[in-house]
Amino acid sequence: MYNRIMNSVQKKIQKNYNSKRKKNMSRIISFINEKGGVAKSTSAITISQILAISGYKVLIVDLDPQMNTTKMFGKDSTNLDVNYEYMFCEKQLRESSVMDFIEKTEYKNISIISASKELNTLIYKIYDRSKERNVELFLRSNLELIKDKYDYIIIDNSPFKSYLTTCAICASDGIVTPIGLDNFSYDGLLSLLDTIQDINNKYSLSIEFMGIFMTKVAGRTTLYKQMFESYEQMFGDKFLPISIRNCIAVAESNTSFVPLLNYDKRCSAASDYIELVNYLGLMDNKHYRELTKYLKGEK
Repeated sequence: MYNRIMNSVQKKIQKNYNSKRKKNMSRIISFINEKGGVAKSTSAITISQILAISGYKVLIVDLDPQMNTTKMFGKDSTNLDVNYEYMFCEKQLRESSVMDFIEKTEYKNISIISASKELNTLIYKIYDRSKERNVELFLRSNLELIKDKYDYIIIDNSPFKSYLTTCAICASDGIVTPIGLDNFSYDGLLSLLDTIQDINNKYSLSIEFMGIFMTKVAGRTTLYKQMFESYEQMFGDKFLPISIRNCIAVAESNTSFVPLLNYDKRCSAASDYIELVNYLGLMDNKHYRELTKYLKGEK
């Protein structure tokens, strides 16, 4: 079963990559949901890990004050001397000024801008500075200085709407939203879509809403089928046909602070995330071959 799934993914992967990504362009992707408990951080972490194992250089930006992503990659935010106000509220002129915020992790091809509880107070500082012209674009401008050093920059956002999230949306090329079976909230998703459209119009940007996908799916229950049909009718092709199955390995991985593919690379959720990466067109065949070597234990 596992090999059949992986072979199926490989057949589709080049077509999706060519149609959904411009060649030789790095991308900034935000994972956003205004409610917690939907595997937002798990999704950002696992997709980052899949891309990194495949050979892509990945920078993770953790904007969630809960710091789950920061802790997952072995960083202790209490020891960081990070001036977040400098990063979000001031436009930098030099690449080195932004690189000072970035740390390498123990995992190959993954670097991180770590989170801190100070992000809670940063929200109010951004609000105070919002009277300044285009302050929402400062994070975008600062990440642009180092964007060409990475293939992907993945932003894990806080589970509530704030000025910090607005800055992240402005900085992103694409937005992805995980949802849970108990997160039946059209209003929040519609609000997010409106925000993206408003920002695109206000600043003449082309931020793409890449789609919605379900997480923590425990079988094709009646509730699952009802929600699937409802979201499909409401959001059309922006409701992605890939769902992440619920499995014990995800909970154990998070509790152990070990990324999912390191904990159990053959679990059902890992296979689903790999298929999601393909569906979103994030990987080409060359990098998929590297991922396959890892999955087979050859690297």
